Amino acid sequence: MTDPELFQSVTEAIRACSPAAREIVIESNSRLFEDLSLDSLDLVAVLMQLQDAHEIELDLDAVPDFRHVSDLMAELGRQLRSKAAA
Repeated sequence: MTDPELFQSVTEAIRACSPAAREIVIESNSRLFEDLSLDSLDLVAVLMQLQDAHEIELDLDAVPDFRHVSDLMAELGRQLRSKAAA
């Protein structure tokens, strides 16, 4: 996936899981908690949505490490590359 495709996938998942984020402009440097008003449960829902959409496994223990949309994009990209290499 290209960066724009990763960004689109992540933003769609965020908007699907957080009504507050539907009204906010999302950028790759948007902070998940402060800018997009996600809480930890919202973030877990986003990760689960990404897992289902791409048939991958994301490490839910890494939730505290995700601070920006770009962090989610990077992890999604890593998992998709791993899946393609397998």
